[in-house]
Amino acid sequence: MKVGLVGLPGAGKTSLFRALGGEREKLPHAPNDERPLVSVEVPDPRLEWLRDLYQPKKFTPARVEFCDLPGLPDKEVKGKAELLAAIRECDALALVLREFEHDPYGLGPPQVLADLDTLRTEFLLGDLAVCEGRIERLQAKKKKPVKEQAEDQKELALLERLAPYFESGEGIANLDLKADEEKRISGFQFLSRKPLLMVRNVGEDQVAEDRSSLSEFPELILAATVEEELVGLAPEEQQEFLDAYGIQESARDALVRLAYRACKVHSFFTTGEDEVRAWTIPMGAHAVEAAGKIHSDLARGFIRAEVSPWQSLHDAGDLRTFKAGGGSRLEGKDYVVADGDILEIRFSV
Repeated sequence: MKVGLVGLPGAGKTSLFRALGGEREKLPHAPNDERPLVSVEVPDPRLEWLRDLYQPKKFTPARVEFCDLPGLPDKEVKGKAELLAAIRECDALALVLREFEHDPYGLGPPQVLADLDTLRTEFLLGDLAVCEGRIERLQAKKKKPVKEQAEDQKELALLERLAPYFESGEGIANLDLKADEEKRISGFQFLSRKPLLMVRNVGEDQVAEDRSSLSEFPELILAATVEEELVGLAPEEQQEFLDAYGIQESARDALVRLAYRACKVHSFFTTGEDEVRAWTIPMGAHAVEAAGKIHSDLARGFIRAEVSPWQSLHDAGDLRTFKAGGGSRLEGKDYVVADGDILEIRFSV
């Protein structure tokens, strides 16, 4: 899962990127395959408990990638289309908004809601341009005899239905689409369809202040310059540093949790002496989908999933007690995997 750090120039994205452990050897305006990325472990005490229980040779937490993108200009400039294209490649967008008073770039007082509106407007305009461009091409193809005419007409009808949502500023985030419609537009990577989370970047002297929520999106309030100073400190020193500012959880951990929440995903586990591992799947995913996440052969030859709820195993305290109490059960391919399930896939290929 990749989360793009998006914001207007001067919002503090790069400071946040460094706080996440990223290095800036690569420039944010570099080609897509060279943009700065940092991979962050998903904090999960349940997985750590399983590691202590199994003592595996290998321990593999789930991870979230964060991409530092250039500041998004609010006017047409060279490279803007390429930047929007890079943003589309992300699974979710963390909108970094300046809420600190310090003004080294002469930007004026912070205007969080105005900046949020600017970013969302840019997303909608970008989506509208993509939508209208595709509509024009499909309409031109109507005049030519092509094999894909029936499918093209379905796509055209759908895009003509979506265009007014972009034009009105509503977007399609909450639009109820059928599964086949969702699949049909997936290649466009519409920005207004992506999960959003707000990162309100405050000043060092504002960290402890209580602030009310400003939007319907998941929000995180932090001081990126403070969080940046945690990098390189030992865990105990990090906690002392956070305590001094009255911060309960590092931005690194909090942002990963928020990304999971925004993307509506959760984790299941696989265990054994060789490896204890966490896997990320969408909420509502079935057992056969989870099997495919591990390996395509497991999905292709799926027979049953042996399911062990983490909480039940934890309550039992050890494997022998858990198994003696019949804690595991067998489920079919349509079983909806719960957060924290431990799965062992039975398959045959």
